Amino acid sequence: MQTQDKINRFFQNETIAEVLRWAAFLSFAVFTAFLIAKKGIAIAAVLMALPIVVAYIILFFRYPKLGIYTSLVISFVLPMINRWGDYYGIPLPPLGLGVDILLLLTYVIVILKYWRRTDFSALSNDVMLLLTIWMAYIVLQIANPLAYSFAAWFYSMRGIALYQLLIIGLGFWMFNSRKDFYNWLHLFLGFSALAIVWAIKQKFIGVSPAEQKWLDDGEHVTHVLFGKLRIFSYYFDAGTFGAAMGHVCIVSAVLFLGPYSKARKIFYFLMALFGFYAMMLSGTRGALAVPGLGGVAFLVMSKNVRLLVAGSLIMLGGFVFLKYTTILQSNYEVNRLRTALDSDDPSLNTRKRNRKRLTEYLRDKPFGGGVGTTGSWGKRFSPGTWLADFEPDGLYTRIRAETGLIGRQFYVWMWLYILFKAIWKIWKMPAGTEEHNVSMALMAGYAGILLANYGNAVMTQHPISLVTFLSISTVYTIHRWNNPTKPYKDREW
Repeated sequence: MQTQDKINRFFQNETIAEVLRWAAFLSFAVFTAFLIAKKGIAIAAVLMALPIVVAYIILFFRYPKLGIYTSLVISFVLPMINRWGDYYGIPLPPLGLGVDILLLLTYVIVILKYWRRTDFSALSNDVMLLLTIWMAYIVLQIANPLAYSFAAWFYSMRGIALYQLLIIGLGFWMFNSRKDFYNWLHLFLGFSALAIVWAIKQKFIGVSPAEQKWLDDGEHVTHVLFGKLRIFSYYFDAGTFGAAMGHVCIVSAVLFLGPYSKARKIFYFLMALFGFYAMMLSGTRGALAVPGLGGVAFLVMSKNVRLLVAGSLIMLGGFVFLKYTTILQSNYEVNRLRTALDSDDPSLNTRKRNRKRLTEYLRDKPFGGGVGTTGSWGKRFSPGTWLADFEPDGLYTRIRAETGLIGRQFYVWMWLYILFKAIWKIWKMPAGTEEHNVSMALMAGYAGILLANYGNAVMTQHPISLVTFLSISTVYTIHRWNNPTKPYKDREW
């Protein structure tokens, strides 16, 4: 006992304690220096990040919703991180898979932490049933005899099946309060505002060294047309950026009409205005479909005759301006959008010919050529095959190529069912309420994205995918705003 007391007094001595602290610090510094000398500067970054990672894991376990917010943030910054990592030659982990892992861990943590009180009733609905059937169909595609690679299936199925099942499911289960909605909306609009600023910087100042390397490595073929840069901001490409900005434009425009404070209305108005401007900077013609059909959907959902007439006249005026006039023809952005309505556009005719070729190829292949056999995954895992060399352009064409006419029909009608049922729910809501306005804004954006998928695979790209899927779950759970349910029966969250 006396020996133990002596040991305690020794370590409690201030001088001794200070010496031990410095000894530990110096030992750690020497050890770190040794690792850097042997393994390079990357090990220093790992060691510096370690405390942050530990703190995040603790917070993640305490607040599982953090997994969804983090996934949304990653979906915005992922392209930028990849470009700078490539520029500096830093090998990066597959951060895209990090989104999958975070979403799965969110489910696991909630179930493990609250397994005795977990309530799965929020997942028992027709939307989740349709998404589960589609996921099962994609899993069965592993047995498709025309598929060449399981790795191609794994990478490809995430965008067309897994993300929507995980995110919409988590939205139904955990994101069903007013606070939840405005949390992810502010993240979405905040990063979108930064993207607009970055796009304007690219337009008037120029691209960064990392972005220039990205262009030089081959992307200039599709992003520099007639000597003009198609602005892509910090998104994956100009097509994704244009559709995302069209989405921001229509969602913000409808929110602007809602029952909000003057300051918030000004913010939504500016986001709608600059979102449209950024969409034009992208030079993405198909992006015009997002505010176009989104506007039509909003007018239908509003059931306001005067607003319907006024909005229809404005949209008709915009159509006539682009289709039947040559005003501002010298402006590159306007000229680029105008070609979207040109029935003789060479790009449009090429797509029509490609789709006819696909019809012939799939004549005896009702289940398609296998998931992951087209586009970049096809070139990577099954080079030289017919589908690998086929450019599907639109998402629906890709789904038809990979899963056949059966898969394409189910896929399209699934999303249309979700849209029309949501519109029916909106029609039954009291007009002029916050819930009614939010629902119209989100479904207007969703409708526009569905049409944009015809020319580009926008709904499988980050961050459009996460925002679109959270929009769906929000509208379907908005009736719970005044009495939110949780994935477990008490309100401890």
